Amino acid sequence: MGINAYIDYIDDPNDTFDQYLEKARAYGFRCIFADPETYDHACAALAGTGIIVAGAIDFPAGGLTFEEELPVFERYAAAGFTEIDYVLNQRAVEERDFAEIEREMMGVAEFCRAHGMRDKVIVEMPKLESEQDKRRVCEIALRARPAFLKTSSGRPYKATLEDVRLMHEVLGDAVRVKAAGGIRTYEQARAFIDAGASALGATAGIAIVEGERAAEASGK
Repeated sequence: MGINAYIDYIDDPNDTFDQYLEKARAYGFRCIFADPETYDHACAALAGTGIIVAGAIDFPAGGLTFEEELPVFERYAAAGFTEIDYVLNQRAVEERDFAEIEREMMGVAEFCRAHGMRDKVIVEMPKLESEQDKRRVCEIALRARPAFLKTSSGRPYKATLEDVRLMHEVLGDAVRVKAAGGIRTYEQARAFIDAGASALGATAGIAIVEGERAAEASGK
């Protein structure tokens, strides 16, 4: 499978939305992001490509409680979204309120399953400094069973290979791992996949794919 099929492509702020979609179509990325107002347009522009039109909720702040974010999930579900990235409430993460983290993750996962959506939970793993705390969040994910557990938003927190290895070790095949933040080259992307990531969030998606093509051309 080509590296493009792993990449959740994040738009260049200098591009228009249509330019963003055009680039995604040309490179065949795993998914792009839209909101309820642009969802239908994105689906029409990418028809036949297999590219997922995903949504992002409370990104990158993670300021909403479960009760506050649920109506937003309902709006995205009504629009037709089948995949959502969302940020765990960061007060709960920073205060190590694992009961609240579990309540939110469980609630969102149950809602998404009921509405045919895949949920990608952004933790901000770098905020959890101890391995024990990181393992606890992964163990919560094993109980909640979101589609993906995601390392970080990339704003400003970055993915690390150590976190991805730990997450994959605990989660196995039960919950997929998404790495995001600071992945800019093909070599970095391949290292994260080798460490256990099943998806990569990247603004540098085109450079990563071109890097793979260059590596293949040179026989590496």
